[in-house]
Amino acid sequence: MKTQDIMKILEKDMKVAIFATVDENNHPHARPINIGVANEEGVFFMTSPKTNFYQQMQSNSKIAITGFLEEEYLIQVIRIEGKVRKLGKEKLQEVLQDNSYIDQVYPDKQEQQSVQVFQLYEGEGFYHSLTQGHKYTFSING
Repeated sequence: MKTQDIMKILEKDMKVAIFATVDENNHPHARPINIGVANEEGVFFMTSPKTNFYQQMQSNSKIAITGFLEEEYLIQVIRIEGKVRKLGKEKLQEVLQDNSYIDQVYPDKQEQQSVQVFQLYEGEGFYHSLTQGHKYTFSING
């Protein structure tokens, strides 16, 4: 399976994944985040500068992402560990395009305007079909 196929599953089928970071005391934190765009260039997502998530990524650019999808007999897991960088408003419209959660997560329109885009631009990934036994590793800009 090619990287582009795996990233399409992450973006179009999973849509939400668990993102893990560490705080200034090296305590782990995990939260669900909407996958805005996922392709060979990486994973693009957004968050508000008011969040701990934002602050943690500014302090330590290393994150882990895990997506999980169960459809009838098929169970798929995608894991990526890598580095992120802030893009600001770049790609914001693209990231928000299919985000049905934005109004629930950020009901205040002003806060919606303050969100910043991040990109996991470099990393190592692993795809595993738990029910079929398929396993693939892949790199993002590695």
